[in-house]
Amino acid sequence: MKVHYLKEPLLKEDYIDVHYREESESVEVIRNFFLSFHCIMGKKDDCMQKLHPGSIYYLEVVDRKLFAYQEKEVYQLDYSLRSFLSCFEASGFIRIGKSAAVNIYKVSRVRTDFNMRLHLVMDNGEVLVLNRSYKKSFLDALYHIQEVCHESDS
Repeated sequence: MKVHYLKEPLLKEDYIDVHYREESESVEVIRNFFLSFHCIMGKKDDCMQKLHPGSIYYLEVVDRKLFAYQEKEVYQLDYSLRSFLSCFEASGFIRIGKSAAVNIYKVSRVRTDFNMRLHLVMDNGEVLVLNRSYKKSFLDALYHIQEVCHESDS
């Protein structure tokens, strides 16, 4: 896959065109990446803030409220975990527990624990525990991303 970058200072608005012969997993990943730039509203200290789903590291439900964790900030979202995932699962969000989901693109490393649990080390250094019952779907998603990356390198 070729990529061209053209700087045009006279443009009124930045835009990106993606040209492809046929629908492939690489094209799907690119489409989902750009979908992650759509804004959602998050609440913090009685102020509303525009958030890009791609900037969210993980989600957690606490006291029946959904919280989005960015690198250093935490925002409350007006979504249930299920509804958020149905909207943004294609952008890399995957459930890691009954009340938690992670942005798979923000996972830096996966470590195994002595009792077969997996610890997800995020890009910001935070460590999350992957519930065993979600292990297969998480690893499948991770392998899928890896396969698409190798397909793009060819």
